[in-house]
Parts: sequence; structure tokens; C-alpha cells
Amino acid sequence: MAFDPGIIVTDPDSSEIAMVVEVKTDLRDLDSSERQLKRFMSTMSCPVGLLVTPWILRLYHDQYTSLSEDSIAQVGEFGVGNILHFEPAGKGRQNEFDLERVVQSWLESLATESGLRELPADLRRAALFYIVPAISQGSVRAGHPREPLIASKA
Repeated sequence: MAFDPGIIVTDPDSSEIAMVVEVKTDLRDLDSSERQLKRFMSTMSCPVGLLVTPWILRLYHDQYTSLSEDSIAQVGEFGVGNILHFEPAGKGRQNEFDLERVVQSWLESLATESGLRELPADLRRAALFYIVPAISQGSVRAGHPREPLIASKA
């Protein structure tokens, strides 16, 4: 199965990917998701990657020590349950689409002082060093088509 990132941040003046975000509600195979994320980062020369679940965020950075995914290292893992406030409402792909929307909105909020101020100190430092430079100069968008929101029945 091909890797299908949930969110990408692209340079507005080129097609370069500044950051890629994989969003997962199913925690059973995070190791496989990590390998796919690293492979994508290496192939696309993407310097920053995030693997986000409703409870944790893993941050990856290409150390540029080789041309393979071995060059990409996890530089942090942070609790985000109290930041994202996302509770899966069942199973399936719709949960991931919903979480992608929450994560995308959160990333966009990091372009503001108030968005950064709400983060714990360790995540704020990492965000300022890795995430903010990517989003401040780029465009945050869905990495693939998302299903339309389903209208609730009255």
C-alpha cells in the first residue's frame, strides 16, 4: 500500500515539501507508519516529519548523514492529548479524516504567539525549532482528498 500522508506543508514558490504529517488513530502499527513516513521524507527530501495520534506526537528530522531513511531520526515524542482534545468516535477512516482536520487546525494555530504560548515548554521549544519554520513560510494543506463531512440527521 502506498504511503498517503494526511497533511503536507509546501513551499508557496515551489513544489518542495517542507514538512509531512502522518495522522493515525490506530496505534497498533506505529512502527510501520514510522518506516513509511521516513521513506517518504527521504524520497521527497523533506526535512521535517510528524507522526500524530490523538495522544502522542513524534517529531522526526533529516540529519542529512546519508541519502536513505537511516538519516532521519526521531528527535522527540510529546503528549498531545491535552492539546488536541480529540477522542475517536468509533473506528474507520472517518476518524482519521476528523483527526487530520484537528491536527491541521492546530498546526495553523502555531503561526501565532497565542498558539505557541499554550504548549508545554518542551513541545514549544521543538515547535519553534522544527515546526514553525516550515509552516511560517509554507502552505499547510491536506495531503490527499478527504471525504466530505457527513450532515447529521435531525
